[in-house]
Amino acid sequence: MKIPMVREWGSWAVFFSSVLAALAAGLMTGSPEKGREFAGTTVLTIVGLTFLINFKNPLASAVRTRGERKEHVLWALFFGVSGILLLVPFLSDGIKVFSVFSVLMLSYVILISRGKEHHLLTELNGFALLTLSAPVVYFTVTGELSLKLYAAVLLFFSAGVFKVRVRIRKTMKYRLIMVCYCALAAVIYYILDISLLILLPFMENIISAVKMKEEKLRVTGYTELVKGIVFIILVGLLWK
Repeated sequence: MKIPMVREWGSWAVFFSSVLAALAAGLMTGSPEKGREFAGTTVLTIVGLTFLINFKNPLASAVRTRGERKEHVLWALFFGVSGILLLVPFLSDGIKVFSVFSVLMLSYVILISRGKEHHLLTELNGFALLTLSAPVVYFTVTGELSLKLYAAVLLFFSAGVFKVRVRIRKTMKYRLIMVCYCALAAVIYYILDISLLILLPFMENIISAVKMKEEKLRVTGYTELVKGIVFIILVGLLWK
């Protein structure tokens, strides 16, 4: 039996980096939710989110398949229901706070169902869902919703979408978009009072877009992984 798990390692890197950044920010604030054992809820929440991430593959397969779809639908139900059940402890407190983000899930399902899996908007929507794990995990640790943290994580990792397009297309258009995106992220960080030092890894984005040296996508992937680790460390040291 072949389990249709997500094998896009970049997606897992973004997810776990977002989780670790949330843990770093939540624990470094020194305000874990008082009078509550948050560790168990946090672990169940992280596991539940991993199940929901794997919901994507059987859903996409069910949409693409013109013949028998039963197996894909069953796998989608398995991952979806299991994920939601594991999230029950989190949802008991957070469903009202996070219900607005259901729009992201709905829009992603609609885009996938229309065969736009690799469209730019779909990929950005996907990153918005992956990085949503940051405020969710932060909530399980502190009991508070941090849109500031969500913005910080989302802006940082969404740059990877444009970075890959710069490498594939190699056009001046995407190179300019990359540089402008980094500048816009810095402005938003400044407005939200987030340390600009957290965006230090973006220097590589700008330099690579300007110089545009030949590089294999695998190397790009490893570079993004290292930058993600640096980002987590910087969040742990500089978050306030």
